[in-house]
Amino acid sequence: MGVDPRKRQKKLEKQKAKKKAERTEIARRQSQGMPVRLEASSRAPILHCCYLKAIWKVGIGNVLVSRQLSSGNVAFVMFLVDVSCLGVKNVFLNIVPRAVYDVKIYDHLLKQGPVQHFKPECARKLVEGAVEYARSLELPPHPDYRVGKLIFGDISAEACAEQFVFGRQGKPFFFAGPHDNAARCEEILRTLSRVCGPGGYDFVVPLGPPVDLPP
Repeated sequence: MGVDPRKRQKKLEKQKAKKKAERTEIARRQSQGMPVRLEASSRAPILHCCYLKAIWKVGIGNVLVSRQLSSGNVAFVMFLVDVSCLGVKNVFLNIVPRAVYDVKIYDHLLKQGPVQHFKPECARKLVEGAVEYARSLELPPHPDYRVGKLIFGDISAEACAEQFVFGRQGKPFFFAGPHDNAARCEEILRTLSRVCGPGGYDFVVPLGPPVDLPP
């Protein structure tokens, strides 16, 4: 007697679900250990500190901070920094082999456009300054910023003499990105309206589902 196709399908689905659950659990455990690993990595030598030069023209861009570990791996944090309004909008962090980092992280960043290398203390000043600017508008940073900032270790932002100006022409400027849906845009605009008042901020939202703009 042959195997019932329905039973076979259910068995395959259970196996697939079990493997997915195992992968999810492994990822969860690894993510839980990342703060400890990243904090320990913050004592290693700086490898790269740079940002996309276009950040000051378009208002948003990646800031990369990485450290070379004695194991041959590289600890890195890529901050997506919105200097015009939202502060740290996204965070991508990991510890990977140097060969993987060179191709998938650093070289990939270089392909996005010209970069500006700067001192680690200035990297911290830029990132933290953007976060504080956004917080003054009652806009919190990405949740992973709490972990990502550990890459700076004991680097002091006060040692940086550079000055960074946030906002655009003296006001917050919210430019909605491809992942900012209508609900997210409405939330941000209502916050800006409440904090800055009418005319106290500028914004651009994409065409698409209607956004309920504040009065």
